Amino acid sequence: IVIGITEDSTSLDPARAYETVPGIVAKAAYQTLVTFPDTGVESIEPLLAESWEISEDGLTYTFTMRTDATFADGTPVTAADAAFSINRTKNIKGNPSFLAANFASVEATDDSTLVLTLAEPDPATLAKLIFPAFSVVSQAQVTANGGTDAADADATDTAEEWLNGTTAGSGPYVLEKWDRGVETVLVRNEGYWGEAPPTERVIIRNLPEAAAQK
Repeated sequence: IVIGITEDSTSLDPARAYETVPGIVAKAAYQTLVTFPDTGVESIEPLLAESWEISEDGLTYTFTMRTDATFADGTPVTAADAAFSINRTKNIKGNPSFLAANFASVEATDDSTLVLTLAEPDPATLAKLIFPAFSVVSQAQVTANGGTDAADADATDTAEEWLNGTTAGSGPYVLEKWDRGVETVLVRNEGYWGEAPPTERVIIRNLPEAAAQK
């Protein structure tokens, strides 16, 4: 599949990007705790989290992670990876970090349990977690390449360059190439834990002119 679109990318790092093309890449190569159905936004469905509970006061969300999800390198997706990813997005303080402003704490209490505590109740919390900014990345891979979720991540995280050239997610595709301003190439993740996508290769070409896109 070849997609013609005006490229607006400044970064492919999910914790920093907030544009259309990086959003497409993130939804193909990464996954979030929950998602919308393919047909609309009338409900919120499980994805990397198989279930969740919300406390009566609306402040605590407890997610149970599915146990069969794996990253493209074959390692399992854990609650620690999810906590790292969400905290990293918040602490990098990039364009999408405002979505996490109400998150008081995010922690993994074990491999399959993630606890998100809010500063104040927000019924839009689950919908916010669908944004590509909360894509779950492999903590091991990202930290090995300069990433951190520490409070000073905005000054100390150096994983962006690495994430602009590869992906560290659990989605059905992986990034093969990003030639900024020219094209982005995604290829099928042959080790994908879910149902394999029918399309082997997706090429997103930068075509600024509407006539050329058509």
